[in-house]
Amino acid sequence: MYSKLYRFTDRLTHILALLGFAGLLLLACMVALDVLLRFLFSYPLRGVNDVSAVIMAVVISACIPKCLMLKQNISIDILGNVLGPFATRILNVFSSLAVFIFFALMLSQFIPYAQASLAGGEKTWVLGWRLGPWWAATTVMIAAAVLAQGMVLLTDIAALISGKTPDVANHADETQTTL
Repeated sequence: MYSKLYRFTDRLTHILALLGFAGLLLLACMVALDVLLRFLFSYPLRGVNDVSAVIMAVVISACIPKCLMLKQNISIDILGNVLGPFATRILNVFSSLAVFIFFALMLSQFIPYAQASLAGGEKTWVLGWRLGPWWAATTVMIAAAVLAQGMVLLTDIAALISGKTPDVANHADETQTTL
């Protein structure tokens, strides 16, 4: 059960990160085209700031789950190195729990904001795009981050119980080969 859930979460976070990077590439191309049109023809692309404003939150939040899943957040291992492997595993569980709580609290704030944004009908200035769907998409990405960090927390708890250090990078490589 755990292995299937881990593979599902890993695939989901991988797909979300790819979508996030595709959105970032699209945004970069749009900005480059805007600059080029301004320079050559004094004709800016209409609504680039609107597109940038709504896409950026989705793009950033789409990459967070994969970063969490791979444990590529900043960590300081000095205390764990001094205290030994068991203390390191305890500290890993503690830090994973803290990150999990942080993202769960973040999600608890994004949900009502996205709901209010959907209900309020806010729109971008130039293009008139509704903001609600974009905030809803961002909220879904944050929910995926909570799921990913939950998997990391479970992995760290299992490592604490088993006495083995989890090798998240190799575990992720194994699951990505099945994509």
